[in-house]
This record gives sequence, structure tokens and C-alpha cells, in this order.
Amino acid sequence: MKKTILFSFSALLLGATACAGDPPTTLLEKPHKEPGETVGDSVDKPGGKPEDAVAEGNTYDHMNSLGADDARDPLEIAAQHEEEGSPEVRARLHSCQKLQITAIRNILVDFGVDLEATGDPDTAGELLANGGTALGQANYAARMGEDLVWTAAGAAKQFDIFVQAAPEIIAAMPTLAQCQKDGAGVEMFDVSGDGTDVSCNEDAVTCLIGRPATADHLAICKSLITSASTLENGQNIAVATLLSAAHSCE
Repeated sequence: MKKTILFSFSALLLGATACAGDPPTTLLEKPHKEPGETVGDSVDKPGGKPEDAVAEGNTYDHMNSLGADDARDPLEIAAQHEEEGSPEVRARLHSCQKLQITAIRNILVDFGVDLEATGDPDTAGELLANGGTALGQANYAARMGEDLVWTAAGAAKQFDIFVQAAPEIIAAMPTLAQCQKDGAGVEMFDVSGDGTDVSCNEDAVTCLIGRPATADHLAICKSLITSASTLENGQNIAVATLLSAAHSCE
């Protein structure tokens, strides 16, 4: 009895399908739009009724390629990836959140910078207080929170702040509790007896960037000092560069 019912039901479905018309077996039988043909012309094709997918208003002309990068040489792409670094490094760079304004303030205070000081040119504290727009500060009146992603203006303003703060950081380094080694403070730079050769103190750089300093860190630091117009400018730029890189996923 059950077999009879199932057979009858199957026959009924097959009959309904036949009444609806057999589906096309090849792409050639399906309605389509030829290159250069207007959307309205597709209505005249077999099965191209206004309610069909090929009718006017139901179609969209997609680009033939994915854009400028579609035809890029795979070797060129591989070279770019090699220059950017490993997949882990590239992922970190592309997902890096900008340093929040409160975090910048806390970093400066922890390194002995007086944010209440004033001067001409503006001190680090004044640059921070007046640079909210560039740094992406929150606009609560417009119901907008602080920006999370980097901008060129924000990165430049942060670097300016670190440059202005560098002299205070260098002076305070030996007295900072978090930068002491075996209970003794460390100097930011090691200066030769005659003052002609200056190198960056590994322990101080480690404290500054918050991770063990490598030979590359020290080489970059020394290069920035020696290539500057004056020794003082070089030291300030070196400190600002290390801080900026450490807090921008570089």
C-alpha cells in the first residue's frame, strides 16, 4: 500500500514538472544579453519576459576585470609581500589601532614630561592640548567617539609631540623608576670622553620602546643622531622616532 502511494506521488510530481516546462540543458538555451546590447533588448530574447531575470531593471553590467590589480604580475605581488614582511607582520600593520589621546598623555607623564609647562615654541603639553582635531579626539556633541584608525595628520602631530617631549624624557631617564637596572638609573645615550661619539644605551632604548632592544634598534638610533644637523637635534629625533615606531605597529 505504501509503495503504491509513493509511486503515485512521484508520478504527480513528474507531471507537474512537465507542465511547467523542461529546464534548458545548455547555456545556449538560456536567455542572455549579448555584449553591447542594451538592457531592454534582453526582453525580446527567448524567455525574456519583463518578469524574468534578464528583463530591464533586473540586470547589471559588471566590469570585465577586478580593476588595476587584476593584471598585476604575481612576482611583483610576491616582491611587495616580501618587502612588507611576514604574514604576521602584515596583518599587524593593517589592523593597527592608533594610540588614544589618553594613552599619549599617560606615556608622556610616565617618562617625566610636564604637561602643564608652557613655552615658545609650544611645549609637548601644549601641542597635545591643542592638537585634538588632528589626533582624532571625540566629538560628543556630534555623538562621535575618538577615532580608532591612523591618519597622516594624526601620525605627524604625535611625532611632533614626541619631538618636543624628547629633551625632558632624556633628562628624566636616569631617575625613572621603571627604567632602572639593578636599582640604578640608566642614561639615554652613551657619550665618549671627548663628546664626539654618541651611541644609544641598550637598556634605555628597551625601557623607551617597551620591549628588548635589538641591534637594529640601536643602529637606527645611532644613525638618526649622526645624520642630524646637530647632536641635540639628533638625540631628540632618535627618541621621538623610537617612541613613534613603538606605538604605531612599526
